[in-house]
Amino acid sequence: MAGRRILLVSARPDARGDLVAALRSNSFRVDIEAPSAQLADEDVYDRDPPPDLVLLDTTGVPGDVAWSLAAVLSSGRLIVLVDGAGHVRRAFEAGAEDCVNAGAHPDEVGARIEAVLRRTDRVPAAEPDAGVYVDRRLWVNFESRQVWVRGEPAQLTPREFRLLEFFIAHGSGPLSHDEILAGVWGRAPEKHRPTEVLKQYIWRLRQKIEADPEKPEIVLTVPGAGYRFAAAT
Repeated sequence: MAGRRILLVSARPDARGDLVAALRSNSFRVDIEAPSAQLADEDVYDRDPPPDLVLLDTTGVPGDVAWSLAAVLSSGRLIVLVDGAGHVRRAFEAGAEDCVNAGAHPDEVGARIEAVLRRTDRVPAAEPDAGVYVDRRLWVNFESRQVWVRGEPAQLTPREFRLLEFFIAHGSGPLSHDEILAGVWGRAPEKHRPTEVLKQYIWRLRQKIEADPEKPEIVLTVPGAGYRFAAAT
């Protein structure tokens, strides 16, 4: 786990000194940020370099802010520090991989982080057969991560690109929500996992690559199954 990057989001970073020290002593790289509207409006997992996991401390954060932020941060690996057992269910409903009492010993928090990282480490997706994919609508360079749609450049975020790459790599067969979450987000399949994050990213990708996002022709919904990539003939 050495060198893995952890983003600690806390309204009281001074109170987390022991935790930060413990994580850094175990060779984690730790960044600290305060919860903010700006943080809620961005995808922190698209940063360069991205955090491997976010640790959200809900102590001292208004409930509506804390859970809205948790829902956004659950697009990647998220552990929530909760103030009392009453918030455990809320943390999991927001999409957290795990939650820990805010008063837990720093070594327990570190052990939970290591367990989540081991459980959710990404299984490499099948690589495209060539370095470039081309059809009459798309030109995708997998090495440079450039995408052109109908002759115009498309500005995809890193995760949007990985989502498109995953679809192309797996051909035209249907992909379930769990398969996509495992391949693109590195999340192990689990029952009753919320799919709102995936749906939001599918919507964002369609806005950038479809001629009419309301009538998609590239990333298609397969009712009851998931999604599939439709190559142009």
